[in-house]
Amino acid sequence: MLLTSTTLFAEPAWRNPNAKFDISKNMTTNTNVKLIVADDVQKVCEAESKKRGMGGFGYGVDACSFWDKNACTIVVEKRTSMHMLGHELRHCFQGDFH
Repeated sequence: MLLTSTTLFAEPAWRNPNAKFDISKNMTTNTNVKLIVADDVQKVCEAESKKRGMGGFGYGVDACSFWDKNACTIVVEKRTSMHMLGHELRHCFQGDFH
């Protein structure tokens, strides 16, 4: 019972800044990255999503990234963390991994 209840409430691996992942699953190893530092991340992420025909998020985001082949755009706030930036950069290389 304890094992089951612990497993049910376990945090997803992608939220763990120390979780290992298989980098060989990268879509590309040659990616151009553009970083947008925003005062209002939600507003910029929503605008970037709509600009790309995705219609926005419909939920709150702390950061976002958009990729197309070898080009990736990351949006973060002025004060961010290594985990947040790394998480979005992983999207640049691996797409929608979670």
